[in-house]
Amino acid sequence: MQDIQTILAELGLSKTEIAVYLAGLARPSIGVHELTTETRIKRPTVYHALETLMQKGLAAKHGTSRRLEFVMTKPRQFEHLIEREIGRLQEQKQKILSALPLLESQLSNEAAGSVRVSQFDGVDGVKAVVEEALYCKSRRWDILAPRKNFFSESEPNYRKYFLESREARGIVARSLWERGTAEHDRLLTKQEIAQRNPRYLPDALHGKFESLVILFDNKAAIITSLKTHSAILIESDEVHNLLSTMFDGLWSVSEPYKGRAA
Repeated sequence: MQDIQTILAELGLSKTEIAVYLAGLARPSIGVHELTTETRIKRPTVYHALETLMQKGLAAKHGTSRRLEFVMTKPRQFEHLIEREIGRLQEQKQKILSALPLLESQLSNEAAGSVRVSQFDGVDGVKAVVEEALYCKSRRWDILAPRKNFFSESEPNYRKYFLESREARGIVARSLWERGTAEHDRLLTKQEIAQRNPRYLPDALHGKFESLVILFDNKAAIITSLKTHSAILIESDEVHNLLSTMFDGLWSVSEPYKGRAA
């Protein structure tokens, strides 16, 4: 289980803010002198932390210039902070979505019809490609997955985020899998079967590839295994159609999922 300092840091508090907030939370009210003594943080730094905590709604002050004290607000305030942040991000999302047609209209005809290839390195780079796929216009994927892939080997928190985001976006896929993993051979729910439409690749192809491929819109995402931490995103009608045709061929000779629904 994570300690409280780690959790507060993930919520966006600095080390100084965490130290000051926790010291003040243990008392009904506290002065700057007591905070500097308990935290061993210099007075100007404590004042700055108190200012930022008040801006976040996590602290309040009362008293006079002679005896000014601070009260830390109840931990429930963090829920309100998160709700405000969600609201802010939703506003940003709407602004970006409204600007997309204008931005896309700036593309030249040559750029719109050309082949674009981008490489992304590192786990964060791969996750950026996954986000591109999650927000596809068609909300349809064709996915070719080896036994071990970026998703099956990712940390549980990210895997949970990915599955929940895909479901929330209403993405329906055709999935070609290798046999032999807990993920692929486990009992799927009816909803998972409907969303993922899994089939098993012919045995002759097992163990012959390590990269995961997602086809969506006019794009192809090729994601290497977790050990390599790399992804390539190809944007091209022609390339996408070629890979889709190859996928259709594999789909036609693959074995439908026959497991019972959980």
